[in-house]
Amino acid sequence: MTAADRPCPDLLLARRAAGGSAAAWEELIALYGERVYNLAFHFAGSAMDADDLTQEIFLRLYQNLRLYRGDVPFAGWAMRLSRNLCIDHYRRARRERRATVVSGEVMERLPAADDPQAEAQKRLQLREVYRALEQMPEDFAEVVVLFDLQGWSLEETAAYLELPLGTIKSRLHRARLDLAERVTAKLGVRGAASAPARSLGVETC
Repeated sequence: MTAADRPCPDLLLARRAAGGSAAAWEELIALYGERVYNLAFHFAGSAMDADDLTQEIFLRLYQNLRLYRGDVPFAGWAMRLSRNLCIDHYRRARRERRATVVSGEVMERLPAADDPQAEAQKRLQLREVYRALEQMPEDFAEVVVLFDLQGWSLEETAAYLELPLGTIKSRLHRARLDLAERVTAKLGVRGAASAPARSLGVETC
């Protein structure tokens, strides 16, 4: 067997975990648990709901481990498998209109700035970004959450949403314009949300 023919380490772990190895499953969680949680947090909007959503995602992953073939990175496969759970949770959160709760918990997770005035302005802007996301069309909000708030690449976002790269670029551009208009109208600050998370210093994974 050549090196190219050997199963990737993640595939070996997945096979062992699917076969009942608790150690292999724990290793997969250690490798990808933080990324899964961060994704869940942005879709759920609160720490408590993110914990529940993360558990749902890992349960679905465990139930489907035998389907993983190693032909794509495990992280990408896991993210794609979690998509429906994340979207369903996001829809429920929107219906329950918990934007103020979302904003408060997100604010607590952000690093503080050296300049108190700049810090206050940044947090005010980001609070309005999250409120605006609650009101935006779902396809726009989703691409902003993944690319700007989660820090995914365009390629990762396209793979997750199962859309062409060109469609993602176009949608992201239109979503940012929509978001900027909503936040600017609220704050009266030009360009307040042209690049929601990255321009405001949000740490992404």
